[in-house]
Amino acid sequence: MNRIKFLILTIVASASLFSCKKDDDGVYVAPPRDRATQYAADLISIEDYLHTHYLEVTTDAHGNPIPRIFAIGEGTPQTSIWDQTEYPLQFEMLKSDERIATEANPYVGELVDESVEYKFYYIKLREGNGNSPSQVDSTFISYRGTNLSDVDFDYRENPVWINQSSVVSGWRKMMQKFKTGSATEDPENPGNVIFADHGIGVMFIPSGLGYFAVPRTNLPAYSPMVFTFNLIALKYSDNDGDGIYSIYEDVNGNGDLFDDDTDGDGFPNFLDNDDDGDGMLTLYEISDSFGNKYPFDLIPNCQGTTGGLKKHLDPSCQ
Repeated sequence: MNRIKFLILTIVASASLFSCKKDDDGVYVAPPRDRATQYAADLISIEDYLHTHYLEVTTDAHGNPIPRIFAIGEGTPQTSIWDQTEYPLQFEMLKSDERIATEANPYVGELVDESVEYKFYYIKLREGNGNSPSQVDSTFISYRGTNLSDVDFDYRENPVWINQSSVVSGWRKMMQKFKTGSATEDPENPGNVIFADHGIGVMFIPSGLGYFAVPRTNLPAYSPMVFTFNLIALKYSDNDGDGIYSIYEDVNGNGDLFDDDTDGDGFPNFLDNDDDGDGMLTLYEISDSFGNKYPFDLIPNCQGTTGGLKKHLDPSCQ
């Protein structure tokens, strides 16, 4: 049977990064730090940042909030991010969904630190009124990323398309809490687009939900990150080409596409083009006799009616 065998949502590190060994130049590469220990240090650093910085919010020509963060000067009257109430500081306890390919599970991979639960602080300036992306959808987004010393390490003033499967775990999880907005042509500047009502926020990412031991320019290894962002639009993905958007293959509705494996074959439904393992491709089971795909909500059950278990998830019928 034809299977979709590829890995997404994976940051695959080389073996040398995760082992202490002597390379050909006689240089020892230290193993990564313990994630729980590093998280404890990150939390102290992030909360200190929240106490020593303030949030300034202006608006653009179309009324969209523009968040910026600055250090509080000595003797100045600004209210810290921690103490301000206009844009409440929120948090959730989250686990990483980062996966790494292993010899035992080379395609779907295994979670790298499922035992560590992170306190993830964020601010919602505006949730948005459109749709939220799944773990694997493509998002149209603008953002600014800084380290805790207020130095930019990544900045996109103009929106760019980024696939959720290619970003760090903290970013991926936070985007699911925001929604897209609307896009209309600017009547005063034909050809230009006005974005409005989209999600705008700030997130403070512990290194374990970020790049962890991997350094980047202006971002040393084990660095927490601060992002301000605008989630403007999204494109739904169909990762296995079975005719169902991956976001709809989250059967249990918990936001994790990897724990939905209807036929128990080791491939989650969003990477499996025969979800119930009955030998008939999902694409054919969700189409009528003329080859027209049913809208997702109207995919029939075995009896040919709607409601209950959809046909492509029930191995007892074809």
